[in-house]
Amino acid sequence: MPRNRQQIPKAEREAVLVDCAWELFAAKGYKGTSLTEVGKAAGVAANAVRWYFPTKDDLFAAALDRLFLRERERVEVDPAIGGDPRQQLVTFLADLEAYRGLHREAYDRMDASPALAEVYSRMREWLEDRLLAAVANQLPEGVDVAPVADMAHVLFEGLLVSARGLDRSIGEFIDLLMEALVAVAAAR
Repeated sequence: MPRNRQQIPKAEREAVLVDCAWELFAAKGYKGTSLTEVGKAAGVAANAVRWYFPTKDDLFAAALDRLFLRERERVEVDPAIGGDPRQQLVTFLADLEAYRGLHREAYDRMDASPALAEVYSRMREWLEDRLLAAVANQLPEGVDVAPVADMAHVLFEGLLVSARGLDRSIGEFIDLLMEALVAVAAAR
């Protein structure tokens, strides 16, 4: 006999909603997806969706967070990458390239949505950490990495949300960024 909804743990019910939401957001975009559609896909009423996620932005943030965490975990354990922070950056950003439209929609909503801002903040911190790990052995000792991190944030945001097609590979952009960061740090 199947379990009724009350027998299913809350975290499991939330995960189903997030998975259904992600599929709809990926297929139809943020604006093209309604909470009613998410509820229907998950087999619950729209009001039930709001019980778990009070706003559409909260659900969108949870779906993006799940994507970022899955991708991050995947690149961190991939034996082909072998813990190389540069390759983790390149693979992560290349894998997210297909979702630029969603990143753009999230980026546009961050000022109005603390949930989206928090998700992007955690992702940017991870990207920054990987970049600094990739250039750590090339930076002079005691260098101020704050300007390096600021410049990296601008590039990462551009790679994630740009509507323009790239004329170089993501790996080339990361290499250019790393070279620039090392040169700026060495010049200071």
